[in-house]
Amino acid sequence: MKEDILEQMVDEYLQHKGYFTRHNIKFRPAGDHAEYNTRQDAVHSDIDVIGIHPRLDGVRRVMVVSCKSWQGGFRPEYWIDAIANNKVVSGREAWRGFRELTREKWAAAFMATVPS
Repeated sequence: MKEDILEQMVDEYLQHKGYFTRHNIKFRPAGDHAEYNTRQDAVHSDIDVIGIHPRLDGVRRVMVVSCKSWQGGFRPEYWIDAIANNKVVSGREAWRGFRELTREKWAAAFMATVPS
């Protein structure tokens, strides 16, 4: 498979639980959004894995998973600090790795992409 191992594991787990899955669903802010900036927002972000369960209702019906991996593990305190203090990590602003959580225009694009 072409996807990375974490995506494969999530995909198999969700399918085992009865979800239909898709990978790498592209999204970006709408061009007519008040804060849209062609230079900043022209590149898509993506949802790594999305699962939709045809027999469930409510919040369990749709699962959206972002697969990130770091050699040293995920340290929430580190990333919260880096985002809050506009730090550059690995050559880019820390918030960019979590744009759908840190910027309203990206959150709106994310929510518009995920079925309700």
